[in-house]
Amino acid sequence: MATTFRRARGQVENKLRDLGGFLPLYKAALEGQWNEARKFLDDDPEAFRAKITIASETALHIAVGTGENIDFVEKLIRSMSPEDLALIDQNGETALTVAAVVGNVKAAKLLVNKNPDLSNISGKQGLPVLRAANYGQEEMVKYLLAVTRGDIEPSPFAGESGAELLIAIITEEFFDIALELIELYPEMAAVEVNGKGSTLAALAHKTDIFCSGSSSTHWQLFFNPVGFIKRTTKERLKHAKALELVKALCREICELDDATAFSLFQKPLHRAAQLGIPEIIEEIVHAFPPVIWSSGEENRNVFQLAVMNRRENVFGLIYQMTNYKHLVTRYIDPNGNNILHLAGQLPSLDRLNLVSGAALQVQCELQWFQEVKKFVPPSQKEAKNKDGKTPKMVFRDAHQKLMKDGAQWMKTTATSCTVAAALIATVAFAAVIHAPEGNNREDPVTLSAFGVFAVTDAVSLFSSVTAILMFLSILTSRYSQEDFLYALPRGLIFGLSMLFISILTMMAAFAAAIILVFGRVKAVILIPLGGLAVLPVSLFVILPLLYQITMSTYGGIFPKQQPRDTRTLH
Repeated sequence: MATTFRRARGQVENKLRDLGGFLPLYKAALEGQWNEARKFLDDDPEAFRAKITIASETALHIAVGTGENIDFVEKLIRSMSPEDLALIDQNGETALTVAAVVGNVKAAKLLVNKNPDLSNISGKQGLPVLRAANYGQEEMVKYLLAVTRGDIEPSPFAGESGAELLIAIITEEFFDIALELIELYPEMAAVEVNGKGSTLAALAHKTDIFCSGSSSTHWQLFFNPVGFIKRTTKERLKHAKALELVKALCREICELDDATAFSLFQKPLHRAAQLGIPEIIEEIVHAFPPVIWSSGEENRNVFQLAVMNRRENVFGLIYQMTNYKHLVTRYIDPNGNNILHLAGQLPSLDRLNLVSGAALQVQCELQWFQEVKKFVPPSQKEAKNKDGKTPKMVFRDAHQKLMKDGAQWMKTTATSCTVAAALIATVAFAAVIHAPEGNNREDPVTLSAFGVFAVTDAVSLFSSVTAILMFLSILTSRYSQEDFLYALPRGLIFGLSMLFISILTMMAAFAAAIILVFGRVKAVILIPLGGLAVLPVSLFVILPLLYQITMSTYGGIFPKQQPRDTRTLH
């Protein structure tokens, strides 16, 4: 082994020694110094074709790869023959492929104008247009598609090579280009690439290109309205193009025989269910209804996969089904689990952690279990799997640790809020005893301020005491499984709301006290003090906990959908 290594090292050293004479040409090509390159080429005309790097690149490869100095590239191409432009490096790539990778469109046009065959010369990793797509060079892809010939055999737009190109274009989200390709070469939709699947499967892996995967929130509109509008406009256009592409692919696949269409639809359908892309599922099922009954690995259908991966937007499609909705919930996997058993299992951490706080996670899991239970026939609600467990037993065992964490989270939150409410109650009670009298009791402003102070301080005291009692009830709860669904969240919502009211009225009482103390004497300081008083209230409103728990408890996690006559799942 040592001998082999020394031999290989010696070969590399010899090659580097041989390449040393081309160092001036290499530097000239890299820096775009045509005069220096011209001198070298005049002395050695064969240097045009010489491999001047250890990767067997020519001076043209180097110059094109910089993406700059187009004048140098133009003069070099003018001095070379069309055959010289087709010289390849150790990866079998011409200078056009290098230009495609770096996005040097100007150089690509110069190369193709002199040798049109370059666009159809494939390297070890494919044609230049495929390499451009893999590196996200959109303008280069558009140009190379226009100059790459499709009438030669084998056609670069047919079979696996065509499908691989379309998948690369879809991966980089060049949907306009993909739609044009599907229109010109519809057979691309029906080909599966080894290791990459079909073109429709490529779309089923990209969650963020559909409306269901959008991460935009209304808070972004509040803080950056201009940027939000620009971003959402761009996203909506992308979503529309992606959906249009899905429809086009579905139309082409439906032209095939039923067995082939079923096979091509099955994998994207199940992948979309796992990742939560209802748009793809709807289009596939409406294009080819029988596929809704397909089962993938471990005999699991679309809705079982949606339950396992906690994809409420996919499971919500069950509302669009007609009388068959109860049939799809009867599937049993190899372990004897029905869909309610699957709802009782713990999901992956990345899905579970989308909800903040262990208590809210338990609530979310209970909501899933209760929702799935609606569609399960009575005979399956108490059915046992191969481990001898009913769905309730599966849920209890799988969520035992999470419920302990939820109880601890609820206790910690309630304790912290109790301390805050107690401090506010203490301040509010002390403020009544030491109420400010004001500088001028006959002044209407002073009288109004005193009235505001009295009312807001009383409300602050009463609401903070109410919050304390509510948090104490949470601390003394038995923390049963059912309590996490409604009782504990509602108690926390009420307690946090009372705490918020106590903070709000305490700040109002503080502002009224400032007016009573300073009155009209130093009115100029009232404005900044009032602004500072609003700050803690604003921060409390922005905090997501109260909003999240309210939406989860009263809004639910499942979309409110009704069966639709025009687009009903079969």
